[in-house]
Amino acid sequence: MISFSGKFQYLDHTGATVQGGSCRLTIEDDNFRLIPEKGQPLVLDLGDIDVFSPGDYELSLQLYTGKTIVLHQFGKAFQNLCHDLLEAFRNRLIQCLLLEDLEEVERFEGFVQLDSADYTFSSPAELRLYKSNLAILPEKATGLHWRLSDFDAIDFDDAAYTLELRSGTERLIITKLAKRTREFMDRLRSAIEDLSDNSARVLQTIFPFLSPDQFQLVAGLMREGHATAVSKLAAVHPKILPVLVEKTVDSSFKPYFDILKKRMTMESDFFAGFKVIRPEAENETEGESSGASPEREHDESVIEEAEEEAVAKSESDIEEKEDEQEQVLHWFFFPLAAKPGVNAPANIVAWESTSHSGRATYFFRILPEEKAGNLQDPAKSGGVIESAIQRLNRALVLLNFRREPIYLPDDSLETELRYRRYAIACRKIPVLRELRASYIGRAVHTSPEGWQKQLDAILARA
Repeated sequence: MISFSGKFQYLDHTGATVQGGSCRLTIEDDNFRLIPEKGQPLVLDLGDIDVFSPGDYELSLQLYTGKTIVLHQFGKAFQNLCHDLLEAFRNRLIQCLLLEDLEEVERFEGFVQLDSADYTFSSPAELRLYKSNLAILPEKATGLHWRLSDFDAIDFDDAAYTLELRSGTERLIITKLAKRTREFMDRLRSAIEDLSDNSARVLQTIFPFLSPDQFQLVAGLMREGHATAVSKLAAVHPKILPVLVEKTVDSSFKPYFDILKKRMTMESDFFAGFKVIRPEAENETEGESSGASPEREHDESVIEEAEEEAVAKSESDIEEKEDEQEQVLHWFFFPLAAKPGVNAPANIVAWESTSHSGRATYFFRILPEEKAGNLQDPAKSGGVIESAIQRLNRALVLLNFRREPIYLPDDSLETELRYRRYAIACRKIPVLRELRASYIGRAVHTSPEGWQKQLDAILARA
């Protein structure tokens, strides 16, 4: 616990002062407590801070509510306050971005400019490089992270001494790394190469029969952490589809896989993906799996309560044991038909994990209900479905395939301390909000017959 004494102002979204005066400030774990000399205390999670803006002996903290806390007149302790609070804020931000269990490589201080469809900013920032992700923790904007397998290009401008990273339409320009510029580039490229090597090893294990040229085509299509249309893979070699199913669908999940495949429209495609899954953080495993009973699902699935609790506990226990070592997770997306054996698509896609920790099938809306009519146009439906699946896939990967942030109700995320970072993650990660909004329900793998009843009930009410 760290304490400082000084003065503060609490400003509303227009900049008007709501409260102010002398105060004592305490930073403890993930919490920020401001105790004023007069009036009621201000208490918040450090993850509730969106923008950390240090100035000339003044520090502004912009909250997600739109209000701002301004700290000043802390005397000689001001620099220590900025340093300690920034460090605590960044560490909490890493947890709220769901990165705390990643293996960190190195940290760098620089200046970052982001050009994205979601938002743009220019700010001093700390860059935390992990084995599979790059976290950007700016002082004057909300933090974010990119997966290394999503990078399309890395370009260095010797004249301007700037590094540009591109992923789709997004662009990240990094400067002011000074003497560490080359070190950052080398470590980033090395991490990307290691990730590519691991992906190649996985694909080679599944498809040893491919020629070098065919392997390059498949590696370009089936990138680690991405969802790929199976028809595109099958076009490279006729053996790919049967071998993919044989080697990536565990025998215990095959009945569910087969039913979902039959429930697709006759002309639709399904999608496959894989990822080397990382171990969960020790505190998460203890706090959410072994230390407390898992939350019961809230999707009205047709399943007895006692049976569901047993399945949920089994899922948590098995995932905890599997998290002790790196494994490859395989999954599939199945766009479903409105009725079996017809070409009319339903506005539903099923996500099925077919290796290791898959204990339920999850169902999502492809489009918001007001846009579902776009699926009825054959000329557009294929592209619409693939685009929606890519966004769902991105959100699942950013979650590291944690299930609780998907199905737990808003009240649980907001009121239960162990899920607090998930609630904050929903505010900071747009695709996660979309994932939760599109979630319909899940069918737990009790037995093919019991699962089928749950599936029918979900489709009937969707």
